[in-house]
Amino acid sequence: MTMIIKSAALFLAMMMGSTSLLFSADRFANIEVDASQAVGSLKALRGVHGSPLRPSRQTPTDPPTDISEGYREARVNMIRTHDSQGAGDLDPGTGNLPPLIPPSEDGSDPRQAQDANAIFPDLDADADSPDSYNFGPSDKLIEAIRGVGAEVLFRLGRRGMTTAEPPTDLDKYGEIIRHVVLHYNKGWANGFHYNIRYWEVWNEPDLGRIWWTGTPEQYYRLYEAAAKAVKDADPTAMIGGPCIAFVNEPTPYREGFLAYVRDRHLPLDFFTWHYYSVDADDPYDFVRIGRSMRALLDSYGFLKTQNILGEWNAGIEAMHNAEPTRLASFAVSSLIYLQDGDIDQALYYRADRAFEDHGAPNKIGQGLIAIGRMADTPVRLSVSGGGTNGFAVQAGRSESGDRVQVLISNYEIPKECIGPRKGEDVWKEPNLFDLKLLPRRSVSYDANGGYNMLIKGLEPDSDYKVERYRMTKEQDFSLVEESRMKGGQVRLNTKLPSPAVELVVITRHQPDGA
Repeated sequence: MTMIIKSAALFLAMMMGSTSLLFSADRFANIEVDASQAVGSLKALRGVHGSPLRPSRQTPTDPPTDISEGYREARVNMIRTHDSQGAGDLDPGTGNLPPLIPPSEDGSDPRQAQDANAIFPDLDADADSPDSYNFGPSDKLIEAIRGVGAEVLFRLGRRGMTTAEPPTDLDKYGEIIRHVVLHYNKGWANGFHYNIRYWEVWNEPDLGRIWWTGTPEQYYRLYEAAAKAVKDADPTAMIGGPCIAFVNEPTPYREGFLAYVRDRHLPLDFFTWHYYSVDADDPYDFVRIGRSMRALLDSYGFLKTQNILGEWNAGIEAMHNAEPTRLASFAVSSLIYLQDGDIDQALYYRADRAFEDHGAPNKIGQGLIAIGRMADTPVRLSVSGGGTNGFAVQAGRSESGDRVQVLISNYEIPKECIGPRKGEDVWKEPNLFDLKLLPRRSVSYDANGGYNMLIKGLEPDSDYKVERYRMTKEQDFSLVEESRMKGGQVRLNTKLPSPAVELVVITRHQPDGA
């Protein structure tokens, strides 16, 4: 149940300008927001993975859970089709099971259900015939994505965990890709006119033969064939890749790919890469890598190529085992920092796990919804008082100027993840890959027990409603305080122990009849 506390003491403090109500200011962050000082626009970095119709967690035959309403609340603006139970995959991932995936108890391949959803089930079939295509599962996926108002990032490829060889007949594979684009953008085969813009080639070809068993040169040629096919079908569509996982060192799939595309004058409308903050759980990691990726693209002459963080989250162990509020505040702090990370899009992996079996948001979903509410105030405001170690602050104003919002995320990097690792900065998976990680940072926390906040630059003769929404370990994201004030500034002072997320909403009162 939501608790609404109308605090006379807080209201009086705001009116009189007090900043020292109850708590010691030296343990609090001092936040200052200037509502009159716009510094650009807030980036809509609200991309995710996971269909709004989430497959059953029990059996594939059970009906999916419709989590569309949660996606709308989170203002999800892009969804990648990757890892969608086979829907969106071009062809089946035939081949023997690698050691990483054991067979089911009955000896069957657990991926067969995914293969049944592939768009082009038989690579020997006629690529020009509509009868060769199985668009049904993918049509439902794309319809669900568009139904929540999100843009589609369509991944062109097959599922992973396969020993199958890469496509060998690239002319035919290109024709398959061309017809998929025609189906969704030009109405071919009882298709649609969706104007899907983003088409991405494969997934993590550099990651230990999990997704790609060929050579870098084979991937280059596949990208070239896909780029030609996409542009032939729809010249306004965008093509990108290479969806790499090895981002912290030179590799053939990084520098080699960029050189190939540059030298052959191929289109590269967007460059995608993935990162999980393994053994660090540091929300600033993505900013550090984003800036290096931007510099890399520029150095190869791709000044206008979008820089897209295609998958991101905390470390794999944390994703599965960490306390949910900590994961939520990690996500919110990361997205606040990414406003300054030279990133054009970011897709969280994965949002369908942020909602329960009945569709209600869990703590992570609530964090995504808090980020989504900032879409109501897209004019970015000058703000000070946050840091880069987890305590993150973002402020925005509505286009009309009637609303100001301040989003605060208080996240702490776990003590065991602070400072240099004992060994190498490498994630080792035997017989699969050795992935270089960012060096861990040495950080400390001494002023994040709460905040003293001054919001200035408001209209001096207007009445305002002040609301605070909060999520902690003990409570879901909900309204905890509401008050009224008059004047050109608001002062707030409150405890906010980590981990927590807080949204302050200041709305100008409109007189009756206005």
